Amino acid sequence: MNSKNYNVVDGFNTIAPAYDLANDAMTLGLHRLWRRSLCKKALKLSPKNSHILDVATGTGDVILGLFSDRSDINVTGIDASEGMLNIAREKFKAKAHLFQKNIKLLLADGLSLPFLDETFNTVTVCWGIRNIRPHSGALREIKRVLKPGGSVIILESGRPEFKFIRSLYNSYSKILPFIGEKISKYKPAYQFYKASVDVFPSGKQFVAELYDAGFINAKYETLGASIVYLYSAQKATC
Repeated sequence: MNSKNYNVVDGFNTIAPAYDLANDAMTLGLHRLWRRSLCKKALKLSPKNSHILDVATGTGDVILGLFSDRSDINVTGIDASEGMLNIAREKFKAKAHLFQKNIKLLLADGLSLPFLDETFNTVTVCWGIRNIRPHSGALREIKRVLKPGGSVIILESGRPEFKFIRSLYNSYSKILPFIGEKISKYKPAYQFYKASVDVFPSGKQFVAELYDAGFINAKYETLGASIVYLYSAQKATC
């Protein structure tokens, strides 16, 4: 599949109703644990009463994870897919009494964030940076809206670092589009997923891109036998 010709937004609008179920099936539910790691790290780096931006918020699970541990925060979630945002809104209805005043959802492009400079203490991106092209532009926008000293935390799939795991992953990744198609009835979205992961920089390569975008203290750790990467970086204070 030529991922350059794939319309990411149309794809997510199509698979939105089945997105969560497909993730459960393809990761055996482990995506919830990996997302939890992102939320914990984000909250650890966020001071009291922080304003947090969740880029590519999708069906809203990062926002729910953030509020499961903190009630003092304010979170804005943006996504380019109205279909995904509609699923998030449905999830939030049942828990609106917990954080109704502290949350906003906006339809927006990660390459042109509709916020003033230095608005947010923390920015999170969960399985989204790979879908924003060019992702270097998204990193620059994230840095722009972060307050000095603020942090960005990114969770993203990547090619495993270890050869043995990489071999197993390569075999498993070939069947992912079929699992996704079975659940969502739309195979192209999961063909794109595999193709985009194959070419996306991971580990040290993506850390280098964080530095190129002007961040400091960029680092990463691997999760799930190194098929998932958790990145963090800061915006300089001056």
